[in-house]
Amino acid sequence: MNAAEVFDTLGLEYQRAWSHQPALHGTLAWFAATQPSGSRVLDIGCGTGVPVARTLAKAGMKVTGIDVSPVMVDIATDQVPDASFHKIDIRDFESPAGSWDVICAVFSLLQMPQAEIIQTLGRVSTWLRPGGHFFLATVAIDVEQVTLPWMGQEIEVSSFSEENFEKHLGDVGLRVVRRSRPVFTPSFPGATPEESLHLVCQRP
Repeated sequence: MNAAEVFDTLGLEYQRAWSHQPALHGTLAWFAATQPSGSRVLDIGCGTGVPVARTLAKAGMKVTGIDVSPVMVDIATDQVPDASFHKIDIRDFESPAGSWDVICAVFSLLQMPQAEIIQTLGRVSTWLRPGGHFFLATVAIDVEQVTLPWMGQEIEVSSFSEENFEKHLGDVGLRVVRRSRPVFTPSFPGATPEESLHLVCQRP
């Protein structure tokens, strides 16, 4: 199944399983405390809009969410009326240079090949204003298009180790300013603890 089909199927089940990650809420609280009201935020792979878009919109930021799943976009639009949401793949999305203060990609780059992840990081860097921040949450493992069972479905995953992610981010001009490797058990039958990688980067 492609990403749109996976997340159309999951809908609010995904939110129930994953939205209460303490480390994720901690990073969003940091953004809410450090970024001025009116900051322009792009949420890549916004899902249901909870918690990323909702938290940052409540903090007074102008949030735009994009997702490949029309079901997710509809749910997000209902749940977070203070933000705007659009059905579009990040690989097809265009934005002027320097047009965002904050860009978030919370587990949304995992279902594209490594080369497209690198390409997306480069585009994100150009879209950020100087001094702007990029928040990446992912799984730190060097794999290329491996099929895995996940939440009752099969998904194809690609990613990099923390070291390689930091290299690719540095290559596109982004500097890591906060990092963590939180462990979280999703609220889903049979779920086991999963370690993720959270990197907050800044464009100098």
